[in-house]
Amino acid sequence: MKNILYTSLVLLTILSFTACNSDPNVDVVAEVEGTAGLIINVSNNSSGALLGSPESGVDLDEASITFSDDYLNLVVTEVSGGFESGDVNRIEIYKSLNGDNEIKIGEATALPFSLSYINIEEFMEGTGKLSSDLRIGDVFVFSVKVVKNDGTIYTYSSNLGNFAIAINCSYDLTGTYTMTNTVCASEVDVEITQNSDGTWFASTADGGLLQFCTTNTSLQNFGSFAVSCGGIVDASGTAGGPDYCEGGDYGIGCITGGTWDQETGVLEMIHNDAFFGIGEYTSKYVRK
Repeated sequence: MKNILYTSLVLLTILSFTACNSDPNVDVVAEVEGTAGLIINVSNNSSGALLGSPESGVDLDEASITFSDDYLNLVVTEVSGGFESGDVNRIEIYKSLNGDNEIKIGEATALPFSLSYINIEEFMEGTGKLSSDLRIGDVFVFSVKVVKNDGTIYTYSSNLGNFAIAINCSYDLTGTYTMTNTVCASEVDVEITQNSDGTWFASTADGGLLQFCTTNTSLQNFGSFAVSCGGIVDASGTAGGPDYCEGGDYGIGCITGGTWDQETGVLEMIHNDAFFGIGEYTSKYVRK
């Protein structure tokens, strides 16, 4: 049986450009402090949710939403670099709805920077739309840009400079679960908690395949997933999936579907494993 080797990742070493141009006011994508002059983090301390109930008896793509959770606490912190160098003029904060035009919602010449919304109407300001226009699956993205003294504007890669909130149905998966899978006879307790973006985090997200069905007993395949209306499980987009599926491209325990039953507290997921050659299997999480 193959063993998994942990390798160290060297972060923040890749720099890519959306334009190669000496003119000022050109957007470039920066991941390196030496280029942007400032490395920030948006997701670590930010939180928010847009959860609610769609209009009954109407197709989801046409159903208006009654929101039960609609808030944002956006916090931009400094990781390295800073305004002290004299090369960075300011940061600018933008929001967009479904990738449409970016709307500037703030700027700062010092960090940390924070911004809060307490209702859905604040999310809608500047979009030219009403909250009644929103549908399940719509996404608000909050992003940060750095403006240098020479006028050049740097846009961070999404993992550094963005915080996204998708509109979804209101569910509560928080709790301790008994986890089993169809590969081996493991029966283990797992914790599920809510992420800051409204998705869900499982302390073991592959049904226990890696840690309990192989010799890799010290490797916990944690990860995140979303539950959309109808209780459909999805690990794509902002959710992420099991760490050893997305991280390092191992393909272990990748979530390909599943269902959540709010009344019974039962989560069932469909997985695929490429690393060990198991292929498709299922897992079941029963809330205690």
